[in-house]
Amino acid sequence: MIPVPSLTNRWARLLRLGSYAFLISFTGTLPVGTLNVSVTNLVIDENVPAAFLFGLGAILVEVGMVRVALVIVKRLEGMDRLLGWFRVLACIVILLLAFASLEAAWHMRKSGAVIPFAGHAPFVSGLVLSLLNPLHLPFWMGWTALLRTKGLLSDTRSDYNIYVMAIGMGTAMAFLLYGTAGHLLILFLRMNQNLFNWLMGIALFVAGLTQLWKLIGRSKMKI
Repeated sequence: MIPVPSLTNRWARLLRLGSYAFLISFTGTLPVGTLNVSVTNLVIDENVPAAFLFGLGAILVEVGMVRVALVIVKRLEGMDRLLGWFRVLACIVILLLAFASLEAAWHMRKSGAVIPFAGHAPFVSGLVLSLLNPLHLPFWMGWTALLRTKGLLSDTRSDYNIYVMAIGMGTAMAFLLYGTAGHLLILFLRMNQNLFNWLMGIALFVAGLTQLWKLIGRSKMKI
């Protein structure tokens, strides 16, 4: 029989894991882009079922990429040298994402997008446009490695299920926010895109520096 304190600690850790995954997914979906603008356009055109199918297709691709990231990170952990290189790669990816956000904020760039065929095949459109996003896999590989390093994500089915579900819910919540707020949210984020880029860049930069500090600490321990 599992002691009550350990059971409580386990559920607390799962709650923390789910909260982190939800927040990362939600904030990562907030910047104005092809997927969330497409959801908004479909809702504004009073085509809510199409918006739902489009969002479902996009979310299925994202959670699929998360599952791939989990498998890759798990297999790398059996090979110390490759895992070390992957930790370096994950750190580089996070820092590159941070620099991209900070560079966009520095130059005050704003983004926006529309899709040409969402009204005809919304589910397929969501799948295709989400698959065309080159950042899905490296983004979630980096965060997966970071959460495993922090001890929040372990190699158990319950952890994997909570992680994937929370990520899907975070993306779905961002899509729902865009769908309900419509043009007002897009206008607000475009007007404040520069501030949002600064905040995202700084947050990613801190996460990257934390990962870099741990890499340096590991290398000193081996010497």
